[in-house]
Amino acid sequence: GGRQKGEERVVDVELVVPVVVGTAAFWLGKKADEFHSHRWTVYLRSPTGEDLSHLLSKVVFTLHQSFAQPSRTVTQPPFEVTETGWGEFDIGVTLHLSEDAREPGVELSHLLKLYEDNPDAPQNTKKPVVSEFYEDIIVRQPTRELYERVKTHIPRPAPSSPLDPFFPEHSDAAERELLQVASQKVEEKTVELKQRLLELGGTSVLL
Repeated sequence: GGRQKGEERVVDVELVVPVVVGTAAFWLGKKADEFHSHRWTVYLRSPTGEDLSHLLSKVVFTLHQSFAQPSRTVTQPPFEVTETGWGEFDIGVTLHLSEDAREPGVELSHLLKLYEDNPDAPQNTKKPVVSEFYEDIIVRQPTRELYERVKTHIPRPAPSSPLDPFFPEHSDAAERELLQVASQKVEEKTVELKQRLLELGGTSVLL
């Protein structure tokens, strides 16, 4: 065929990449002023603490226009940007998959949360307000190159982030089914899921 090398697609496969996008905001306490009440971080991470750099070439965070250089590009993990400010706003989070995926960027967005839902909750400089959501990035019909690479990839832990102690165990029902299982059961569960998907007529590689 006339397709170039690297463009061959694996037709009956989809790759599932679970990610978590979130913000963690620390109140500045005595150091706070009118325009800087919080120090916050927006991040993209793996729900299981895995290093995603084999799948992501970069993550672009788009902050509020009032920040200097609102568009921030992070090319290696931890994929996060830290700033100080006083207001809540939507942050754009665009994931660029590795080059061999030959896929357009995936656009997500997340509302920066500075305050607890309970207005009476005392503000705390040691423990951040964390807000995050879980999302499955699905690559349908991946390139042969990406598929072969992912198949043989050995997961490794993500480089540490100062926020590690504060990351919720899991953020969303979608992920519970996969992650609540103790780690030795994860193997069986994956096999069982693959089996179920095979019966449905496609193969799925769970990353």
